[in-house]
Amino acid sequence: MTVDHGELLDQLDRSHARLEASLAGLTDEQARQPSLLPGWSRGHVATHLSRNADALRRLLLGVLGGEQAEMYPGGQDARNAAISEGADRPAALLAADHDFAGSRLLSTLRLLPAELLDTAVRWRRPIAARELATLRWREVEIHHVDLGLEYAAADWPSGFVAATLATELPALRAAHPEVEVPELPDHELLAWLLGRPTRAGLPVAPTWPF
Repeated sequence: MTVDHGELLDQLDRSHARLEASLAGLTDEQARQPSLLPGWSRGHVATHLSRNADALRRLLLGVLGGEQAEMYPGGQDARNAAISEGADRPAALLAADHDFAGSRLLSTLRLLPAELLDTAVRWRRPIAARELATLRWREVEIHHVDLGLEYAAADWPSGFVAATLATELPALRAAHPEVEVPELPDHELLAWLLGRPTRAGLPVAPTWPF
């Protein structure tokens, strides 16, 4: 399933708006409480989302400038330090940071011309520049659920579920053909695939990304 790049950016814009509404309602007490990710508070998740936006924009600016950029200068240690340092900020600052970083990334994504969509980018693996929007869409939708507020896998847009299953389910089957794939509604199947099962008794999914 291929999503038109312009439509993908529109979908991402709507996903960002939903996430920003959740962050805008976050209290300082809630920000300090555990998220659904082991070892991370909601402040960690919010800060990660902001720094991820900056990192993807850094790759995008490299494409626009005709050069290869590093996603996280200083590597994983620098990435982890930035998240830890920002996690305990007041909730209003967490929300404002994400609003700025996310909106800036979206604006820059819309500057990417058609002739540069297939430019190679060094991510965890080589990808095309067009995939940066997909990566951000996944970060926003998945980690919105990880905040552990009122947004759940059942709230994922059907287009997001379909597009992600279309690439990640074949990737699972190619990498781990021995794994039993449970029969579930699409949004629950995706949640299981991403290591966020919605019910007990399911087979254990391999660690994603595969």
